[in-house]
Amino acid sequence: MWYEHAGVRFKLTRKVMKTIRIRIRSDSGEVRVSAPPWASDRDVLRFVAEKSTWIRHHVERISGSEQAPKLVNWDALEGKRQQLQDYASARVISLATQVGVTITDVRVKKMHTRWGSCNVRTGRVWLSLMLADKAPELIDYVLVHELVHLHEASHSPRFYRLMDQYLPNWQRFDKELNPNRRRRL
Repeated sequence: MWYEHAGVRFKLTRKVMKTIRIRIRSDSGEVRVSAPPWASDRDVLRFVAEKSTWIRHHVERISGSEQAPKLVNWDALEGKRQQLQDYASARVISLATQVGVTITDVRVKKMHTRWGSCNVRTGRVWLSLMLADKAPELIDYVLVHELVHLHEASHSPRFYRLMDQYLPNWQRFDKELNPNRRRRL
């Protein structure tokens, strides 16, 4: 359900969670609020009002950014799915050897908020179909990032040391894929 309060237009979703959470989509600046079922509408509106300056600042930053991601044309990317799958399947073997891990599979799927993911228990890597339009070195960066998760599941200091070891210029690629993200390193 859509609401407008304190100068903020947002979509409210109720789900099982402990606290109220605000997310701002980086591709559209759309504000989404998730709240537990026990939180009243009044609680949600008060929370949004308290955070309204922060929300408006980030929405304006996203909408005013020249580097803000454009809307994704999924149909055009579908035509490049097999090409991405073939490239990733071929590259992941040598990259896994370089990183010193064993991988069971690499697959491509629609992912709206991530470039990739990794299941550390099964050794399976998933790549976002959005990578189909990206340069090979960016695809390699995402593959290495996910493979390093097979050594270190979280984004801990050890994870970043391993990234530095296996792909010394990884931060340049990360910045290109995620221009609006602020990093705490």
